[in-house]
Order: sequence, then C-alpha cells, then structure tokens
Amino acid sequence: MDIILQNAVERVVVYPDRARVTAVADCELEMGAHRLLVDELPLVLEPESVRVAGQGTARVRIQSVDVNRHFYTETPAAQARDLELQIEQMQDEMQVLADEMARWQEHGKYLDGLRAATTEFAKGLSRGRTTVTDQAHLLDFLRDQDVQMRTAVRDLKKQERDLKRRLQKLQNELNQQRSARPRERYRAVVEIEVLTAGSFRPEVTYVVHNAGWQPLYDARLRQTDAGQTVELSYIAQITQQTGQDWTAVQLSVSTARPALNQQLPELYPWYLDVYIPPPPMPPPQARAKMADRAVMAAPAPAMAAAEAFVMEEASFQVAEAEITTASVSSEGTAVTFQVPNPADIPSDGSPHKTTLQQLQLDPKLDYLCMPKHTDAVYRRATITNSGSGPLLAGSASLFVGDEFIGRTNLAYTPTGGELELLLGVEERITVERELKKREVDKKMLRDVRRTRFGYEIEMENLLGTAVTIELHDHIPVSRNEQIKVRLENPRPLPSEQSDLNELEWRLTLPAGAKQTIVYEFVVEHPPVLRITGLSE
Repeated sequence: MDIILQNAVERVVVYPDRARVTAVADCELEMGAHRLLVDELPLVLEPESVRVAGQGTARVRIQSVDVNRHFYTETPAAQARDLELQIEQMQDEMQVLADEMARWQEHGKYLDGLRAATTEFAKGLSRGRTTVTDQAHLLDFLRDQDVQMRTAVRDLKKQERDLKRRLQKLQNELNQQRSARPRERYRAVVEIEVLTAGSFRPEVTYVVHNAGWQPLYDARLRQTDAGQTVELSYIAQITQQTGQDWTAVQLSVSTARPALNQQLPELYPWYLDVYIPPPPMPPPQARAKMADRAVMAAPAPAMAAAEAFVMEEASFQVAEAEITTASVSSEGTAVTFQVPNPADIPSDGSPHKTTLQQLQLDPKLDYLCMPKHTDAVYRRATITNSGSGPLLAGSASLFVGDEFIGRTNLAYTPTGGELELLLGVEERITVERELKKREVDKKMLRDVRRTRFGYEIEMENLLGTAVTIELHDHIPVSRNEQIKVRLENPRPLPSEQSDLNELEWRLTLPAGAKQTIVYEFVVEHPPVLRITGLSE
C-alpha cells in the first residue's frame, strides 16, 4: 500500500556551503508491507545523503530507501500554483476581449455593407420609395454606430494592453518560481514492514546545495564605568535557494565544512629543465600583414582558423588584468550554534541575519602610527577570543560608541586567539616627521662617498590620560654589497630593528606631554656607483 506523506521541514543545520535538512510527517499505519512516498524533495539535494528514521506507537521495520525523480502536472509550490491560476484566469479574460473585438469587427463589416448600398438608396429616392428625411436618418444612424464601434474598439484595445502587461508580470514571476521550484522534484520511496499498527512519525534527512552562511561582525568600542570594553556581535548571514521554504524551523549554524575533501592530495614530480626562449614575435604591423596574407591565401577552413586567430589575439590585447546569540555545542573541531527561536528563511536567495553570539571583551588599548605615510594616529584594540567557538574570517563593521567609523576584514581566530582591530583615528594625538639633515661628506675616505640623513619625529598627547604609542619607521636596505647603510644616534633607542631595517618604538606618553624621536642613518658607496631609492 502506498502512503503519500505531507512532510514539513522541522530542523535545518546550515554549513558554510550547504545545509542538512530534516523533514517530518505523521501517519497512521496498519500491519503489513507499505511504501511511504515522501514527495516534493528539492532537486538540489544529494540523493546519497537521504536517510530515514522515525518513531511512534507503531512498530516499524525500515527495509529500503530509494530516491528517484518525480514529475508533476502542476508546480509543487503553493505560490507557483496560485500564479498559474491567475494566469489562466487572465487568459480567459483576454479570450473574452478577443470575442468582443470580433463581434465589433463583424458589426463594422455590416456598417460597411450599408454604406456600400447608397446607390440603391438613391434609386429608391428617385422612384419615390424613400424620402430625403429617411436617408438623413440612415446617415445619422451610420455615423452614430461608427462612433460607438470605434469607441468600443479603443476601450477593448486599452483593456487588452493592460491585461498583457499584467500577464507578462505574472509570467515572469512564475518563471522565477519555476526556476527554483520546477515541476520535476525528487521523491523518496521508503519500503517498510509494520509489525504492530499505530501512529508513526518518519524523519527524512538530506543534504542540499544552494544554501550556506557567512559570518558578519559588529565591533563596538564602548566606555563603561569599569573602563572601555569591546562589544563583538557575531552574526550569521544565511541564504538559500533550494526550492523549498524553511518555515518556523529549528535552525542551527555550523562551522564544519563537509565539502572539503577528506583525502590527502597527491604529490606529482617536480621537474626542472633548461629554459628555451620562445622565438621573437614580429611587430604588430607585421603580424597584421601576415594574418591578412594568410586569410587571403587560405581555403575556407584555413581562413576561418586565421580569422579565429586574429580575433583571439585582439581579445587578448584588450583583456583587462584579473585580480586573483545562540547556544553553542562543539564536536571535534567544528562548532554548532543553535538559534533559540524558530526561523523563517524563504527560498528566494535573500540574506537573513541571525545573531550567534554577543561577546563582551576586555581590550588592550594602545595607539599605532606610521608618520612616513600619514600623520594619523590609529586607535588599536587587541582582544582575546573568549567565546565558545572560533571566529571565522568575515567582514566587520566598526563602531566607536554609536558612531560608525568603517569596515574591515577579520581573519580566522580560534578560541583563545588574539585579534587586532583598528578603531579609527585619534585626533588628539599628533605626530609629525621631518627631514632635518642631508649631508654629503666632502672628504673621500678609502674612495667611499658617505651621505648622512637625519630625521626628527615629534609626538604630542592632548588626551587627559597617558597613552601607549607604537611608532613604525624604517631606513633603507642595501641590495648591493658595495652599498652600506648604518643607523646612527637614535634617541631614544628603538625597541626593535628588523633585518629589513624596520624600526619600532613603544613609548608611554603622559597626558599633555610631548616626545621627540631623532635618528640618523649613513649611506656609504663608491663614488662611481650610481644608486637609486634615496629620494624621500
């Protein structure tokens, strides 16, 4: 016995690039063998992922589950069926207009026949069978009928235009619905054996594509009585176009990635060979002439190939460069967020946002500047992810209080990992960098030219509290053994100097205080050697 189940989506777990859906139904079963037919499953599901379980007062043994394609005479979606009915009603209205138009066209032919019979009317007038008054009445009748006919035809054409516009709109909506909800769907056929009659609630679980989520963040720096805090809102933006609406579902969001291949990639041989330069290309004018000659001399197939070559080369020349709060549970390396309230996510591709976590984080605040490039001093907050799960890479909106200051991209941050946020510019801390010295020694020592550069960086803290500032600068790096670069007389000494001559100072500046950093560097090279890169 076949039993068609009216299933409804109950639970959905959304992954970054797909979703696992659980649909349920209720039925009453008698003893014996039955087939449960689960209709209207979306075409974007993975047939191998379909699993069936269930429970109830009936004792049921599931024997097999098959998935096959099923076709419908109507689109299996209520909204699409409503559109089809509206289109059919509108087509009936257009047929009524067409019939009315045809009737008036026949009436017009009748009037044309009466006009064509004016010769007979003249004969009747000459023979005394009719009068001039009768003919005047006839002409008035014809004129009135003509006006009435033309007015009716204009009204009918206007109604027809309005109906066509409405019909086209409905047809476009239906096509959009059919693209997501085609008349072809999957059907799951579940062979069961009922050992004891009773009620049964089957659960069908399957994985679908065209669904996923991406993380968004709101990072807000707030001033509280206890000090400053960073409020981090962890938001999931969910989209789906599976052809099946998720209405009042138990929604979960998972950081797992089922799409990743669970097999290690293979290592192929890594070959080295002698470089053979390609033959030199003729200039563009010569290539064009060669192509023209080839086209003129070639037979039809070769001519087509030559034209394709010229078109391909032209397309290559013009191509632009390509630039490559919820409860939390953990299982292995993945984290799942359970949304507490039922969620509605229609299958229209529109984004729907839900807050996964609201974290109150204690920041380590300092300031960062790079005066060679800008006189702006940036407020930096270093925070530790104390949440229950990792922060996936995503876009973040930054706020200071209620003021929106911009956007940034957060990198993947595991639980316990550190995250840095630049929270705008602090205008009450100023910095200025100036070249104070550029001297070339007059004396040549060991046939070496020595050039000395001196810089001064002045900072001022206009805030009412002391601040910690991290200042970055650099001096040149030699790429030739005959060019020597040496840092001299830095005051104060930099906290760090990297192998690439990047300099870093970490300074504490009291309220209202100024701090000056001075340093020099010397460049030595043979006088005959012309060097580049010293221009400021």
